[in-house]
Amino acid sequence: MKKTLVAVAALAVAGGAFAQSSVAISGKLGFAYQAFKSGTGAKQTGLRVTDGDFVLSATEDLGGGLKAGASMAVQSRGRTTAVAGRDAYVFLSGGFGEVKIGAVDAQYQTLLDLAHPLYGIGLDSCNTKFNCGDAFVDMLQYTTPSMSGFTASVMLADGNTAGTGAGTGGMESTAASRDSVQLGLAYSNGPLNAGFEYTSFGANASNAALASTANSSLGKSRYRLSGNYNLGVVTVGAGFASEKYVAFTQKEYALGVSAPLGPVTVGLNWVSAKSAGTTESGWEAVANYELSKRTAVQVAYMSEDANLANRVTTFRTRLMHKF
Repeated sequence: MKKTLVAVAALAVAGGAFAQSSVAISGKLGFAYQAFKSGTGAKQTGLRVTDGDFVLSATEDLGGGLKAGASMAVQSRGRTTAVAGRDAYVFLSGGFGEVKIGAVDAQYQTLLDLAHPLYGIGLDSCNTKFNCGDAFVDMLQYTTPSMSGFTASVMLADGNTAGTGAGTGGMESTAASRDSVQLGLAYSNGPLNAGFEYTSFGANASNAALASTANSSLGKSRYRLSGNYNLGVVTVGAGFASEKYVAFTQKEYALGVSAPLGPVTVGLNWVSAKSAGTTESGWEAVANYELSKRTAVQVAYMSEDANLANRVTTFRTRLMHKF
């Protein structure tokens, strides 16, 4: 009887070791008072949801160093926005690296994520040309294991809007498809974080359409380099991007700096985009007061060009909690 109980216990332990799984819920929610002034002088003020992402993730230990998992994110409802799906993917990882397949809608934000150590209101708004568009949807990505801080990746992105690299996903006609390929190299070790990315927004049967005047602003390729370095008393960041369109090439620049002052972290960010003889730019000042590791109050002021014309300004005071 004792031998039987020992055998059953051993099998239970072994089974748990090869089939351990975990489920976690995380996210953030932020509300703010915001005052916006357009280039024409029109003003808008009031309360709004600024951040509201809820993420459900699961990981299973398959044994032999293999892990599988999935993640689904949902954007919470604001006054004028409905609940919507965000990033969702499944993955398989091990000593070989990681294979991920899913739907990702925010790949274009990686440049400012590194170049601006303290993120405020955000200078990546689609009101300006800077860092806007060419978001991926359905994708298949492979990432290597970390080697002395370096990781490399290759991603195939499936989009069905010709010329932009973005689409609603799913099956599309060959003539309308706009599949993309992205190659990436990242480094993270100690105080230094850096990343390089090259993307080709290839068009299957729409090369002739890309040459037309109506499609002169469609993207063809892009490369980006950005990073930040923590000096202890201050963290500095910088980024550069070159986007090649049918009729012109756009250059984008980003600089950022942040410094901790006790429980308060202050930062200053700047961006500029130049193309076709025009220049857009913007800057923002940010102060973040940490009430705890999860809760913070942020005050930020942003000024940026809008559609190559009038300058707009935004002031915001936000309370955000992460969980």
